[in-house]
Amino acid sequence: MGSLVERLADFALQINYGQLPTDVVHESKRILLDSIGCALAGLSIDKGKIAVQVARDMGGPPEAKIIGTGDKVSAFAAAFANGELINALDYDVCTIPPGHVTPFVIPTSLAIAEEKGCSGKNLIFAMAIAHEVSARFGPAMAYYRDVKPGEKISFPPVSGFSSSIFGGTLAAGMLLGLDRMKLASALGLAGHIAPAHAMTRWTRTLPASSDKYLMAGWISQAEVLAVLLAERGYKGDIEVLEGEYGFWRYMGSTKWNPDALIDGLGEKWQMLKTTIYKLYPCCRIQHTVLDCLAYLIEENQLAPEEIEKVNVYCDPHGAALPMWSNKNITSPLDAQMSVPFTISLVAHRVKSGPEWQDLDTLKDERIIAFMDRVNVEPHPEFEKALQKDSASRIGKVELIAKGKKFSEERMYRKGSPATEETKMTDAEVIAKFRHNAARVLPSEMIERIPDMIFHLDDIDNVSRLAQMW
Repeated sequence: MGSLVERLADFALQINYGQLPTDVVHESKRILLDSIGCALAGLSIDKGKIAVQVARDMGGPPEAKIIGTGDKVSAFAAAFANGELINALDYDVCTIPPGHVTPFVIPTSLAIAEEKGCSGKNLIFAMAIAHEVSARFGPAMAYYRDVKPGEKISFPPVSGFSSSIFGGTLAAGMLLGLDRMKLASALGLAGHIAPAHAMTRWTRTLPASSDKYLMAGWISQAEVLAVLLAERGYKGDIEVLEGEYGFWRYMGSTKWNPDALIDGLGEKWQMLKTTIYKLYPCCRIQHTVLDCLAYLIEENQLAPEEIEKVNVYCDPHGAALPMWSNKNITSPLDAQMSVPFTISLVAHRVKSGPEWQDLDTLKDERIIAFMDRVNVEPHPEFEKALQKDSASRIGKVELIAKGKKFSEERMYRKGSPATEETKMTDAEVIAKFRHNAARVLPSEMIERIPDMIFHLDDIDNVSRLAQMW
């Protein structure tokens, strides 16, 4: 049957668009629409602006567009800029585990599909392959929310999402029409040039650095490089996933379960139950408690000046690590991770979107002062709930206002596919896109793009879609 990377190549080569489940096709379209909106909103902050400037400096032949700018640069440069833009506000879709995947895999497929004039069906197929393979690497390797009975979770010394490079590379290689052995070589190369797992270090860095937990632009470029080298005959390590010293080991994972990677591949699609949308532009660790607070405020019509104290019980990572308890907000990157800051934003009813990271918001004295009323602690039942259901992210908010105590606890956050109530509907995904796009695109384009993406399988050339931005 060959090595694991050969089997991944076989998976991509032995199925076609017509064999994709209808719900996988639809989810891939939703992911793309959400990602384009996040990229457009990402132009609002320095992380996104700088990435665009650097991509312009890279130049190259006009092969693919930088989202929201009208600029056409090389596919290599476009992949870099669009990866950084999609992830800039921390508003992008997550595939959990391993975590952030979409900004690491969409930009490469989008750039190559535009450069090669691929059809919408081919792009959908590539996105589905990329997310499915990434969703399988999550449980195959150690995850920073793995927990055993009686244990309390904590960030391991090494953590990250670099395994996404295999899904992104496989998808890009398919779009280039690589054969089995060249696909396998591309995956082998990707495994050797994947960024190191540096997320644990990043979570302890204040003020937050712009490279975040993994530079989306860097991994996107690595995928482009891997497929272009393989296309021209550069040989990769086709046993990169094998044995005691494979990718899992040198990336610092404490476990490797290849069965999770390949069992039922192409028959049981894991991406559907692991794709999670974001209602707020901030780290997912905070979202359950933000839902709780938003509910309490609306249900009881509470104004921020009426709230005396807010006790937040959340993911232990959010309570224990400095980046999430930080109250010294100096940049949008700090804002994305700080639980006290996002709690204050919800308390002040700041509309969710790029507004959360505008400089005026970061400097608003009322929002800054309110953080002193916020206390963050680990939820005492978090590990127990996680053992019962890996999709759970139990959170609770207690607040004192108007001389009364108000409380709300929830098991799942909005955007999670865990329940019908928490799933993001198509209408909600479209509304989020419209709001994100409002600062950049004219209203006519904003209305046309969702329709084009939901009918992407009818488009014969992806460049037609890219013309919209």
